[in-house]
Amino acid sequence: MRKFDEFVGLYPISKTLRFELKPIGKTLEHIQRNKLLEDDAVRADDYVKVKKIIDKYHKCLIDEALSGFTFDTEADDRSNNSLSEYYLYYNLKKRNEQEQKTFKTIQNNLRKQIVNKLTQSEKYKRIDKKELITTDLPDFLTNESEKKLVEKFKNFTTYFTEFHKNRKNMYSKEEKSTAIAFRLINENLPKFVDNIAAFEKVASSPLAEKINALYEDFKEYLNVEEISRVFRLDYYNELLTQKQIDLYNAIVGGRTEEDNRIQIKGLNQYINEYNQQQTDRSNRLPKLKPLYKQILSDRESVSWLPPKFDSDKDLLIKIKECYDALSEREKVFDKLESILKSLSTYDLSKIYISNDSQLSYISQKMFSRWDIISKAIREDCAKRNPQKSRESLEKFAERIDKKLKAIDSISIGDVDECLAQLGEPYVKRVEDYFAAMGASDMVEEQTDTTSFKKNIEGAYKSVKELLNNADNITDNNLMQDKGNVEKIKTLLDAIKDLQRFIKPLLGKGDEADKDGVFYGEFTSLWTKLDQVTPLYNMVRNYLTSKPYSTKKIKLNFENSHFLSGWVKDYNKKAGLIYEKAGLYYLAIVDEKISNDDKKLLHKNVDEDVANRIIFDFQKPDEKNAPRLFIYSKKNPITIAPAVDTYNLPIDSVLDVWNKGKYKVEYRQQDQLGYEQALYSLIDYFKEGFSKHESYKHYDFKWKETNKYKDISEFYHDVEISCYEVKYDKVNWKTLLKFVEEGKLYLFQIYNKDFSAHSKGTPNMHTLYWKMLFDEENLKDVVYKLNGEAEVFFRKSSITVQSPTHPANSPIKNKNKDNQKKESKFEYDLIKDRRYTVDKFLFHVPITMNFKSVGGSNINQLVKRHIRSATDLHIIGIDRGERHLLYLTVIDSRGNIKEQFSLNEIVNEYNGNTYRTDYHKLLDTREGERTEARRNWQTIQNIRELKEGYLSQVIHKISELAIKYNAVIVLEDLNFGFMRSRQKVEKQVYQKFEKMLIDKLNYLVDKKKPVAETGGLLRAYQLTGEFESFKTLGKQSGILFYVPAWNTSKIDPVTGFVNLFDTHYENIEKAKGFFDKFKSIRYNSDKDWFEFVVDDYTRFSPKAEGTRRDWTICTQGKRIQICRNHQRNNEWEGREIDLTKAFKEHFEAYGVDISKDLREQINTQNKKEFFEELLRLLRLTLQMRNSMPSSDIDYLVSPVADDTGCFFDSRKQAELKENAVLPMNADANGAYNIARKGLLAIRKMKQEENDSAKISLAISNKEWLKFAQTKPYLED
Repeated sequence: MRKFDEFVGLYPISKTLRFELKPIGKTLEHIQRNKLLEDDAVRADDYVKVKKIIDKYHKCLIDEALSGFTFDTEADDRSNNSLSEYYLYYNLKKRNEQEQKTFKTIQNNLRKQIVNKLTQSEKYKRIDKKELITTDLPDFLTNESEKKLVEKFKNFTTYFTEFHKNRKNMYSKEEKSTAIAFRLINENLPKFVDNIAAFEKVASSPLAEKINALYEDFKEYLNVEEISRVFRLDYYNELLTQKQIDLYNAIVGGRTEEDNRIQIKGLNQYINEYNQQQTDRSNRLPKLKPLYKQILSDRESVSWLPPKFDSDKDLLIKIKECYDALSEREKVFDKLESILKSLSTYDLSKIYISNDSQLSYISQKMFSRWDIISKAIREDCAKRNPQKSRESLEKFAERIDKKLKAIDSISIGDVDECLAQLGEPYVKRVEDYFAAMGASDMVEEQTDTTSFKKNIEGAYKSVKELLNNADNITDNNLMQDKGNVEKIKTLLDAIKDLQRFIKPLLGKGDEADKDGVFYGEFTSLWTKLDQVTPLYNMVRNYLTSKPYSTKKIKLNFENSHFLSGWVKDYNKKAGLIYEKAGLYYLAIVDEKISNDDKKLLHKNVDEDVANRIIFDFQKPDEKNAPRLFIYSKKNPITIAPAVDTYNLPIDSVLDVWNKGKYKVEYRQQDQLGYEQALYSLIDYFKEGFSKHESYKHYDFKWKETNKYKDISEFYHDVEISCYEVKYDKVNWKTLLKFVEEGKLYLFQIYNKDFSAHSKGTPNMHTLYWKMLFDEENLKDVVYKLNGEAEVFFRKSSITVQSPTHPANSPIKNKNKDNQKKESKFEYDLIKDRRYTVDKFLFHVPITMNFKSVGGSNINQLVKRHIRSATDLHIIGIDRGERHLLYLTVIDSRGNIKEQFSLNEIVNEYNGNTYRTDYHKLLDTREGERTEARRNWQTIQNIRELKEGYLSQVIHKISELAIKYNAVIVLEDLNFGFMRSRQKVEKQVYQKFEKMLIDKLNYLVDKKKPVAETGGLLRAYQLTGEFESFKTLGKQSGILFYVPAWNTSKIDPVTGFVNLFDTHYENIEKAKGFFDKFKSIRYNSDKDWFEFVVDDYTRFSPKAEGTRRDWTICTQGKRIQICRNHQRNNEWEGREIDLTKAFKEHFEAYGVDISKDLREQINTQNKKEFFEELLRLLRLTLQMRNSMPSSDIDYLVSPVADDTGCFFDSRKQAELKENAVLPMNADANGAYNIARKGLLAIRKMKQEENDSAKISLAISNKEWLKFAQTKPYLED
């Protein structure tokens, strides 16, 4: 049996271990006396201030770089990098796929021009270096207090490492909303081009006479002779800095004083006055759009909000300010209502909706079906681009898909036209949907017909008294006041609901020929309404904040390089690690320990022995080795001192080094010359390391020189040799005496596993930590301690008056399934106890698989393993509707080995079995859905519960992967497959994916001996390191992703899937639908009706290339789900006897079932007949049948297999562990996800070339053919 034995030691993994530090002796007293906490607390506050100073520097750097910069305006060689080309393609009314691609290229190239300009300066090159703090900021600043703040960090520049990474994202050329280039090209340039068109209309209107007056108001700030120059394409070069953006926006919107009184009118004020005088709406002029502020400057736009709320009073005042601005001062709600109700008076062919989930949402609201609008657009596209003579249905469908994918947005007018072509009942207008403002009767299931505006007004009325009384509030008890929190949430949710409702009207933003009048008004209102978003987030965060604070400050112990490495001697402010009786300690030297002190430490050691653990390691990598033995400095060039000290023959390698003959790229020019140069350099370095005082004591494990393929391989061998762990016995009592005297600070490195009361298996962090010092590890190092450890201090934030559960008082167990209903403890229990006391925290990074070279492509290794494995299994995991997750294990012949729900997690401890039904827990939490919607904290608690559940699930899946030598197959969430009833939503599921990848990339079985495969020293590495979901692709090691299309609602025996469209549109289409069947008949012997299909492609192009003949039978019963209007519209189900229902229907309309039914159906002319017939057929085709509020959930097929049997999952469920097919609908999903994995694996096995790129994509056609023919049974 070929297991995963080869998947160990593949690549190094870095991990940060986290512990508590418990002060020993007088350590805390000395820390407080020396004011170390106060100093670092001040530094933490100063850090926030210096970040703002750095942002100010960034803003100046941006302005400096972009002032005077000009884009290529005219293109003479169609290089797709000029403003004129952008203008040309932007203004194409409907860009085809190639034109859209070219437009994207132009945008990319324009962004690159900006980024190249921003990043070419010497200042930028130091923007994330220590010189920014030590040199550039002091030179930049003129304010002495700011200079002093920065000065404090000249030796603490690493504080800003993560902040620098974040800020460098601003200089990205990618389409990222946080990037400067994106702001200028993707957001502001479209507005500017739209304004050019709008200004042309203004200039040719009676309003033109006002333009001269406008110019006079602004000419002192402008470098143009007339205002029209501001609205020409080349003027955009002037609008890249914040100063010029402000000026442009003033021309557009006017200049105001602090009290909001208009001082100088802008174009929009003139336009607004003009439009108010127009009785004919068609004469209105479009308003111009202000540009977004430059990145970093845009943060000032939410300056009306504080960084965070410090009190209930502050929060309530800001909510009141926001509502007053939207409702009273700006009249945003009224204006939105007016513009939406008059939507039909605008040019609907120029108002756009994004072609994405927003269209689906509108479709669902208008028709109770998310696919109607997309179907209408598809049919229209197919009519405009008919099938070619030799084009298969599948290729035709692919071509239409491609065309639809190229459409970024579609106008309301076009959507209306497409819907009209569908005919009744779909002849509805999108503008009517928006005009209703939510008070729509379009949706049958909609019970609340109150408009969004009325919802907002009603919510405000409820909370008005609280907001009006904000100035008089002195306490901070709001978060405990559920009633008022609910009122606040209701108001903010109502405003957010309105925002979500109107958002589709923004379109993509870069459409040509938009209705300037509409968008001039609408975008301005959207911007004002969007100020509720940061407010909403801040209010939610404040009201759901925990009763404790997790804020911590980094401690430096007056050493700017504190714990950057582990010293060999007792250096001042250095960190040392001790071990005594299996416990570990961190010591920090306050003042340098004298030689006499050291002698005392080593005197009478046996009286009370402890071990000082000395980490002796260097990092002679590709940067440090040359500095040691070639050049210590580049500017000016300085030969390394070690050359003279150790008499090294540098002349033999200087030419090799200077000309780069040892580099891999030189090998292509001269293979022999490359090898000679490489070997001479390696020999030179070997001599240097062997002689150097700091390195010669290491036991270097070098290969013979001519065995090295490149210099990096040699560096790696040097680095892994330069790590030793030694032990120095010391007198513990003496050490404690030094602590009392204040010479050392001493902390126990602690977690619950180091407690005297600890029971059970230690957690992984403890095992990793202990392994650092284990003799087995040190024989051939796998676990290495790194530098850059950190110590933090977290102040207590909860004051406890009495214990939550006093000692010896009975506590009811939350788990209802636990046989032990209550517990008693001999000590007090305090909720969130860790936040009731001050804490020191220790974060220490380690490297696992330290000596691994890495670089192996784990995906290719897995594919090679799959091709050679004969015992491979597949684990399929499905996000269920009745089950949180469902898991099925199959072998390579499709046989089910295990299938079970992951609703219930079973744990064994001390001989007892503990069961936790997470599904029941979540149902309990989510049972009161109204409460969940009302209460932010409830939503947060549910999310936390799901995350706790996932960690348990991952452990189970990992065990199964090893047990069965199995790959794991998940549904690809990026495939665009829409499902809505899963208990585990996408956000939590993605967290599950990441947690699973992180678990499998270093998988340890705690129960195994450390040196065995799977033990601590030979951990499995079954996935690659997680980078991002964007780069993940369809494989990470043994983890594969497949599209979820037709995995749960497919007959697992015959492979039948429902590709019929059984929704009623009109009588003519319904007749055409039934006419496609070969025959429709009543089978008196079987007592069921049969719908016989001889060519399934007549009903759907997706059937092409798969089985075409099917007989649909009305065998058995189905569960019909509907809302009970007498029970508050709750869902309920009832069983329908299909054949009986068909008989009754046919009898009601005089259809003789003993005769040709298809012919008789064609003679019917009543809408009701076809609506009911289609409903009954849809019920027949309904494979999944679930009864609400019950355990009834099964899968039944309408198609018989070769033996005349219809698949019914209930029969399999009766067999329990002996079931050979899925036991329920969710099991069917997991089974077929696993089978899709089997299909992908078979593709890999058929490819003999290891290096060949294997496509893991699975088309719908491939899947159906595979599920129907089951080729794996022939193996």
